[in-house]
Amino acid sequence: MKANSRVQSFVRELSLPRDERRAAREERRAEQAMRSQRDNTAYSKIARQAAVEAERRREGGAGGPLHGGGGPS
Repeated sequence: MKANSRVQSFVRELSLPRDERRAAREERRAEQAMRSQRDNTAYSKIARQAAVEAERRREGGAGGPLHGGGGPS
């Protein structure tokens, strides 16, 4: 968000009633938290790797029982 738009939104919010200003602040915080989680590329890479590994294990990936390795004969 650009500095100028922050100032503009602040000035606009001054005309709102107190409860609505608080709601607008909370909404911005929630949106920022979602952007932060979504855009966290280091975490996203780890999370994707963990998901792939979990799926591989669940489906009996390389060397698992469904692929002829390690299962009872």
